[in-house]
Amino acid sequence: MIGTVTIHPSIDQHILIDKLTKDDAIRAREIRRDPGGKGINVSRVVKELGGETVAFGISGGCAGYMLKSLMAEHGIPFEAIEVPEETRINVILTDRADRTQTRISAPGPRMALADVEGFMQKIVTAHPLPPWWVLGGSLPPGVPEDFYARLIMLLQAQGAKCLLDADDEALKIGLQAKPYLIKPNEREFARLVGRSLPDEGALIAAARTVIQQGVQMVAITLGRKGALIVSQDAALHVTSPDIEVKSKVGAGDSFLAGGC
Repeated sequence: MIGTVTIHPSIDQHILIDKLTKDDAIRAREIRRDPGGKGINVSRVVKELGGETVAFGISGGCAGYMLKSLMAEHGIPFEAIEVPEETRINVILTDRADRTQTRISAPGPRMALADVEGFMQKIVTAHPLPPWWVLGGSLPPGVPEDFYARLIMLLQAQGAKCLLDADDEALKIGLQAKPYLIKPNEREFARLVGRSLPDEGALIAAARTVIQQGVQMVAITLGRKGALIVSQDAALHVTSPDIEVKSKVGAGDSFLAGGC
């Protein structure tokens, strides 16, 4: 069983168009709505691969009701707390003319500290407690930057292993809680260590420095170049399959789910 935590979930509205022309009316060729957010994406892939998962998240307003409905359609148990403000709806615009994809991320609902604490309590008292957890994504307004760090310490104190996929201060502070694994992409990892990492050797050396702080493994996604998985004693470069790219949304989350 794999538990996932998404404190900043979304409904991802994918819109397919023939060509983006500014200041003109554009007809959508296709519209699809999916439940989104890093942890939720991981749960969706785990489910598709035949694994067991439970997703924890927040829900608010009419969009929150739609989010819960979409999760039920996917057959994924969704343990959510209700918040007063609306769940965000992101827009992913795919242009068939030039094969580009534009993502517009909406601001999420502001959370009160009481809701944050209630959400954390709901997670750590889950029964049965999943032995593996994936925590990921940005933090909505009102959520302290040490949210992941605190949650990791509480879960790992109960014997669980935590995989963290975050960025900026949430990742830096979360690292202090010594999660089992972190999964930044190449740019996020360079920001974490505070310097340019021009080649594979530099990435491996920087990953080993991070591992010395208590993390067991560092997995760095490299886009078309695949991924680099580093432990204290080994480094493995996994190549990406040569396939047609239809969407980049959730690619890193799918990689993490496959590794679970």
